[in-house]
Amino acid sequence: MLARLTLLRWLWAGQWRTYPGRAATAVVAIAIGVALALGIHLVNRSALAEFGAAIAVVNGDAQAQLKGSASGFDEELFARIARDPRIEAASPVVETDVLVAAAPEAGRASGRTDGERRPVSLRVIGLDVMRAARVTPSLLPQAQGDAGGAAQGSSSALFADDAIFLSAAARRSLGVEPGQTVVLRAGLDPIELRVAGSVPGAADGQRIAVMDIGAAQWRLGWLGRLTRIDLRLAAGADSARLAQALAPLLPADVSIVAPEASRQRMSNLSRAYRVNLNVLALVALFTGAFIVYAAMSLAVLRQLPELALLGVLGGSRSLLAAAVLGQGATLGAIGASLGVAGGVGLAAAMLALVGGDLGGGFFQGSQPRLAIDAPASLAFGALGIAAGVAGAAVPAWALRRIAPARALRSGSIERVARRRHNAAWAAALFLMGAALLAAPPIAGLPLPSYLAIAVWLLGAIVFVPVITSGLGAMLARTGAFAWRRPPLWLALERIRGAPGSAAAALSGVVASVALASAMAIMVHSFRDSVERWLDTVLPADLYGRAPPGGATGALPKDVQQRLAAVPGVARAEFLRGVELSMDPARPAVLLLARDLDRSSIARQLPVTGRVLESPPGTVPIYVSEAMVDLYGLAPGRRVALPLPLPASAGARPEFFVAAVWRDYARQHGSIAIARSDWRALTGDDSANNAALWLAPQAEPESVVAAIRAALPELAAIDFGSAREIRQLSLRIFDRSFALTYVLEAIAIVVGLFGVTATYAGEALARAREFGMLRHLGLTRAGIVRMFGLESGLLIATGVAWGAAVGVAIAMVLIHRVNPQSFHWTMDVAWPWGLLASSAGALLALGIAAAVIASRSATGRAPVQAVREDW
Repeated sequence: MLARLTLLRWLWAGQWRTYPGRAATAVVAIAIGVALALGIHLVNRSALAEFGAAIAVVNGDAQAQLKGSASGFDEELFARIARDPRIEAASPVVETDVLVAAAPEAGRASGRTDGERRPVSLRVIGLDVMRAARVTPSLLPQAQGDAGGAAQGSSSALFADDAIFLSAAARRSLGVEPGQTVVLRAGLDPIELRVAGSVPGAADGQRIAVMDIGAAQWRLGWLGRLTRIDLRLAAGADSARLAQALAPLLPADVSIVAPEASRQRMSNLSRAYRVNLNVLALVALFTGAFIVYAAMSLAVLRQLPELALLGVLGGSRSLLAAAVLGQGATLGAIGASLGVAGGVGLAAAMLALVGGDLGGGFFQGSQPRLAIDAPASLAFGALGIAAGVAGAAVPAWALRRIAPARALRSGSIERVARRRHNAAWAAALFLMGAALLAAPPIAGLPLPSYLAIAVWLLGAIVFVPVITSGLGAMLARTGAFAWRRPPLWLALERIRGAPGSAAAALSGVVASVALASAMAIMVHSFRDSVERWLDTVLPADLYGRAPPGGATGALPKDVQQRLAAVPGVARAEFLRGVELSMDPARPAVLLLARDLDRSSIARQLPVTGRVLESPPGTVPIYVSEAMVDLYGLAPGRRVALPLPLPASAGARPEFFVAAVWRDYARQHGSIAIARSDWRALTGDDSANNAALWLAPQAEPESVVAAIRAALPELAAIDFGSAREIRQLSLRIFDRSFALTYVLEAIAIVVGLFGVTATYAGEALARAREFGMLRHLGLTRAGIVRMFGLESGLLIATGVAWGAAVGVAIAMVLIHRVNPQSFHWTMDVAWPWGLLASSAGALLALGIAAAVIASRSATGRAPVQAVREDW
């Protein structure tokens, strides 16, 4: 056994010394795939772990929670619920996000003025500290000077109407210490509060503030309202039975949920984004497997005389197969080791640079630490090794099919490279992929579609020998044209006579081009669709949005009227956004009450189909594509919505789904309703968004200045032109897809590296053939032209086939993966410039590598090139 291992190590080392470029290419491809996949996994895991720790602090010992919509619910519900004998303790809570307009002392300490400080978001939790001590003790604040322990909550500062207590992460973020002040904005009003202490039980990185619930309701605009009630059940009480008993007491927009539902909602919110990034990273590893396959196929072809001699001298076929599989496994192991180390470093860098949301915007405000996942690291490392073994498996199997004595004969290389029934196998794989596309998503994820992409890519590689054989047959017909041009004729004859060898060199090219072009088409199509969508949803000249906070609308009716009358404003429309909880396990749906004209809905919303007329007695609503996929709200359905209706509203209205529209801003669903209908149902005439059409020759900057002069209370409103919002939206899009762009670039670079190493090794391996041609009278320059023409034809063929496969994969990404993952559709747009430049670069650099390598291989004297070495 020791002698066997020594022999195998000798064979592997000899192969790598002879063709280090191919080995390095395979190692780098696998390392990149493992590093990307592991890095993305670690970032997501760290972010979710941080969010889970923060939620654990917020939930404390609560066994159930009553939660309402973003606008909250009447606090009278608490009195009715708290009396239930099955509830041991109940804690009312007001939880809201506000903007920190300024932290004056911190601004002076840092040498910056208040105006230079960008507003940041802060989550404020209002508590009844006496009740919270029994349910969520980790949220109890500690006043400045308290010793902690039993003293927590004993200071009168806890009940001061201007006191706020900040977690350590919030203090670091705002740059303030106890005794200093911060200015918050709840709705339109600035509120100056004193930092009275800390929240010692908050999780690391959790940026929260705690106030007395009475002060929070008064100062932040939540008088008479709560957002949730935390419950601790009596001994023997069952949460399911309690939910059933409380159901008749709860308003339509309030539900009882498990404490871990928030974590599950956040996990569901980011799951599709996380899974898609992980799959795209594994695509790089998949590409690495094909790079290994191409490298090992060429290695086996060039090693064939040595391996055949070993077989003739007594080596078994299993030994020969082990020699090939061992090379692939070793390449995979080296690449996996480098990839695991790189993945940990990449995750740390991404957490520092883009945060735990990877640009997706799901974990904003968190500061997650890197959480190492040893089992996952081992699993991704094992995938890297498996990629190396898988890449070497086909060449090893091909080697077992030929007798060693036969392999010593002339032409044995082509017999090993050729495979029978390639067309049949490729057709079977393409049909299998088509069948997988018909399968529904699994657990809400497009896993069958991803598997279809993998199967199609494998089928495309299997079909490469058929293409090279067809290319050779087609080129044979040009013999009469080419025979007078020896370099061209020899290049064509080489392709015709050795299509199997040519196919092995093209596998990595086809894989990398297919995946890179598919991602390029998908991202370009998505971006183009977003641009055209923005043109539809941003028809006005100027837009204003009120800051978050407060349970009521930020813009009362009188402010809206005064805003519309500002000089330079020709027309104004207003929008009220309200969050609805359609399913406790899913993120909230946004209801948009806006000015809509039923006769021209298709001009106001990017409707994707026909607009239906609502039946008498129903209220028409217009749902986004996500509402159809997630909640089954197809056009023509009659539904009930959990609207926060006043007690005097009477019977709940019936809504009719009149149309479906495209909404790229809200992945988890939105509903548009005419503002007149919303006003009639709820009596709410407030708004938190304004769209302004300006008079001719009016400048946006001048109009904004006039608004601020006429309505000082709108100083907190952030106004932006349609152009600015469009540019910001596209920047957010590019940031969200930054990693996709990186993966696309990596696929192209790996393809370039693979082509360069492949043809450099090919030229060195054919040095003897080149020497023979020089003996027959072909000049060195002629050999260089011959090899350049041959390489150019093959690379162009591989690029063309890879691009065709990439188009098919892009259609799957556009029409299956994206709708099933994110619940929106898009139109196809072609990035001709990027595709042409990438193909041109691949072709030019491949030919350049072939020319340089052939010049090196023909540098020796012809006699030295053709002599026998053994």
